[in-house]
Amino acid sequence: MKNPVDEKYLISPFLIVPLMYVSMVMPGVLNFQRELAEHAGYNAYISVVLVGISIHLILWMIYKILRSNQEGLDVTAINKTCFGKIAGNIINFAIVLYFCFGAYIKFRAYIEVIQVWVFPSVEMIIICTLLVLLLYYTVSGGFRSVTGLSFFGLLISIIHVIPEFSLVLPYTHPLNLMPLFNHSITDILLSSKSMIYQYMGLEALLLYYPFIKSPAKSQKWAHLTVFFLTLMYLMIIIITFMYFSEGQLREILWPTLYMLKILEGPVLQRVEYLAISMWLIKMVANISLFLWAACRGMKNVFQIKPRASLIAFLVGFLILEYFLKDPNIFRWIEFYSDVGLYFIYGYIPIMFVVTQIRKNWNKG
Repeated sequence: MKNPVDEKYLISPFLIVPLMYVSMVMPGVLNFQRELAEHAGYNAYISVVLVGISIHLILWMIYKILRSNQEGLDVTAINKTCFGKIAGNIINFAIVLYFCFGAYIKFRAYIEVIQVWVFPSVEMIIICTLLVLLLYYTVSGGFRSVTGLSFFGLLISIIHVIPEFSLVLPYTHPLNLMPLFNHSITDILLSSKSMIYQYMGLEALLLYYPFIKSPAKSQKWAHLTVFFLTLMYLMIIIITFMYFSEGQLREILWPTLYMLKILEGPVLQRVEYLAISMWLIKMVANISLFLWAACRGMKNVFQIKPRASLIAFLVGFLILEYFLKDPNIFRWIEFYSDVGLYFIYGYIPIMFVVTQIRKNWNKG
C-alpha cells in the first residue's frame, strides 16, 4: 500500500496505543458511573461490557473502510471518492465541525473540573488562556508532537490510576452489587447509550491512519487498547458501586474524585488535587489530537494551512469562554454524546457498507 505521507512524519504501529487511550479517556471518567446507574442501577457494569464489545466491531469496520483503497488515504479522500467532490466535501466539513466541537467540549469540561475543585475563586479566562497556549504549542508541532505527549499521558495515567483505586478497596462493600440482574434489557440499553460517550475518540483514527507506518499492523494494538480500556472502566465502575450506595451516588456529581478524597499522604493530604493536576498532560494530548484532526480536515477540504485553522479554533475557544460565563456543560456533553452516537453507530457502518460494495464492484 502506498502511503501519501512522507516517512519522516510517520509513527510506529504500536504508538496507536497512547493515541487511542488519550482520545477515549475523557473527563467523563470522573462521573460516568452516576450516569450509568441512573438507568440500570448497579447492573450498569453489564453496559460497560456490551459497549466494549460493540466498539471492537466498530473498530474492525474502521480498518475495513480505511483499507478499502490502495493509497493509504484518510476518510476525507474516501468520502470524495465514494460520494463525489461536492457531497464528499459537505460530509468532510461536518466531520471537521464534529472534531472541533468535541475538542471544545473536552476543553470546557476540564476547565469546569479545575474551577470547581482546584481554583474556585480564580478568573477562568486566565486558566483558559494558559491552556490554549499549551494546545497551540502541542498541535503546531505536528502529529508526532501530539503522539509524544499522548505517550506521556498514558504513562502518567498508568502510574497513578491503578494504585489510587487499589487503595480504595479496603473501604468497599461487595454486597452493594446485590441483587444481580434485577433490571430489564431496556434499562441496560439506556445505560449503554450513556456509556458510549466514554469511547468517543476512536473515530480520530479515520484521519490519522495515513500517519501510521504499516497501518495494517496497528490493528491488533488498537483492539488491545479497547480491551484494556473496557477492563479499566469495568474496574472503576465496580469499585464505585461497592464504595457508594445507590442513594449516595445519585447525589454525587464526580464520584471518582470523591473516592480519592479519602486517601491521604504524608505530604499531600488531598490526593484528588494531584489526580486533577496529573490529568493536565492527558487532557492536553486528548484535546490536541481532536484539534489536529480538525485542522487536518480543513487542509484536505479547503486547502487551509493547519496553523491558520488552529489559531482560528483556539481563538474561538477563548471567545466562547469569555461570553458564555456559566454554560451548562452537562447539556452540551449530552448533545455531543448524541451526535457521537450517530457518527459511530450510523456513519461508520454506512461507510463500511458503501466502501465494501464499491470495492467488490471494482473487482468485478
